[in-house]
Amino acid sequence: MFFPFIWFLSCITVQATLVRKHDETFMPDFSLRVTVKNISQGCFIRESVVVNGTSPGPTLRIKPNKVTWIRVYNDMADQNLTMHWHGLSQRMAIFSDGTPVSQWPIAPMHYFDYEILPGESDAGTTFYHSHVGFQAVTANGALIVEDVRGPPYHYDGERILQLTDYFNKTDSVIEQGLTSNPFVWSGETNGILINGVGVGIGKQNVSSCKLPVIDVLPGKVYRMRMIGATALSHVSLAFESHENLTIIAADARYTQPHNASHIQVGSGQRFDILFKTKSIDELKGLNRTQFWIQFETRDRPSVYRGYASLRYTIPGAKRAITPPAPSIPPLSLPNTTYSWLEYSLQPLIPNDFPTAAEVTRRVTMTVQQFQNGSIYWAQNGLNWTDTQTPTPMLIDIYKRGDAAMPNHTRALQNNGWDPITKFWSAGVGEVLEIIIQNTGSLVKNAGGLDIHPFHAHAGHFYDIGCGNGTYDAVANEEKLKGYQPVLRDTTMLYRYAAVGEAGKDASWRGWRLRVNQPGVYVIHCHILQHMVMGMSTGWVFGTSASEIQNIPYNDISGYLDFGGNAYGSAALYPEVVEYFKNVGPEI
Repeated sequence: MFFPFIWFLSCITVQATLVRKHDETFMPDFSLRVTVKNISQGCFIRESVVVNGTSPGPTLRIKPNKVTWIRVYNDMADQNLTMHWHGLSQRMAIFSDGTPVSQWPIAPMHYFDYEILPGESDAGTTFYHSHVGFQAVTANGALIVEDVRGPPYHYDGERILQLTDYFNKTDSVIEQGLTSNPFVWSGETNGILINGVGVGIGKQNVSSCKLPVIDVLPGKVYRMRMIGATALSHVSLAFESHENLTIIAADARYTQPHNASHIQVGSGQRFDILFKTKSIDELKGLNRTQFWIQFETRDRPSVYRGYASLRYTIPGAKRAITPPAPSIPPLSLPNTTYSWLEYSLQPLIPNDFPTAAEVTRRVTMTVQQFQNGSIYWAQNGLNWTDTQTPTPMLIDIYKRGDAAMPNHTRALQNNGWDPITKFWSAGVGEVLEIIIQNTGSLVKNAGGLDIHPFHAHAGHFYDIGCGNGTYDAVANEEKLKGYQPVLRDTTMLYRYAAVGEAGKDASWRGWRLRVNQPGVYVIHCHILQHMVMGMSTGWVFGTSASEIQNIPYNDISGYLDFGGNAYGSAALYPEVVEYFKNVGPEI
């Protein structure tokens, strides 16, 4: 388990805290410069937030048990920025999670040095993205945590398939519409891109539009790293004439091998598969060196279908030219999504899954959609975004101590969240069973239902499954017999029909979570539109400020105010807490 390792680090770093000026002698491991520019995506030109000039941004590869410093420059003239290291949570310096509840945002023309220390169990596939507004639709990139002693599965090479959405509207237009009265929806996706390449709706017959290409060699095994960096879309994907896909990891946690014919990826999710390519003789028998990767959106009002080329490179032969996308789909992908991999994936190594007897409290989080001119989402009646608090909660706890904390008793008496601070509360040592309950929309009492990829910043949770209707603990415990759930950070709250009964339970998703790390976190739907509309919850783990204030107050003065001296600029070197300074370069 990772948590004892974190507790050990925390004990060390309280004593080892050191403020250092990051002047010209300091060299970050990576630098990311975030700007706004017009880029070509889906054969359209769109004003977008980009990282190092591109979308996606550069792939970062970091080592576990080693401190990595990533300097993020906000080179935008009029937008704030934070950068979140998805799936790593606050397994790093406490101001480095990259959300507006744990740090002041990076002001325009300033930069911030993020300190990251992943553990061995974090080895795998994840990504980074902005956590402000709608920026993450383009401001994202792959983040790979390498294995300490080599991966537990053998393969010959790797390929990254990072899925993103393309929208014709700009970020600001989408955000304004989602929060306006009357409400204006963003519209459905205008295209699915793989590694930033794809064809938008209306451009399918434009010959100059490029399809994504994944190059492979014959007779090899590849680790395909699938990253769901979409804003909205839940994507189903399969490979023509390559039906045997072996899943070996989910959300950067290794699993026992599990065979599948297709992959489903929701926003925030990652799956790693072993992909065996055909031999030269097999390719000669088929008289082909090019096959289609077909991908389609699911559980939305309309379906986007796209293609990428799986292209074989034959040594000594001329590389095949990618043909136009097929007019008739070569594959038939399943329409239903809610049963894929459920109660199937199991961890490669036992993971200390808590039994029902260990659960100290069940929290039911009921998702509701309302209308008051605009349309918004709420959890147990609370509509919340991570920018609603005037001061980031973690900063406020350092400034005001217990006066800033959510009252645990008050929260327990109010469906889990404190009505004064609007934060949910959990005590260290609790074992929570969190049930996320989907309900029919109250907008015009129409009962409409959506799917929601829920993501936790509070560390990986044990996914205990999903189902139709209302959660039944006894029935689900029967399903869990003989099965060990995997640790995940993003799982789907499905729908079993497009329409249910307004305000009534329609479906559920269940987690179990050991509360081991005091801190300030968010749990939210990872669909960007839904986040803007309030489908987020802020959590404080720990019931007293002293559990969270593990850095001397005088050392963090530069973090406590917007634009403080922990943030650098062209005129100012930042004064940075090096949280893991005395731990050493290798653990």
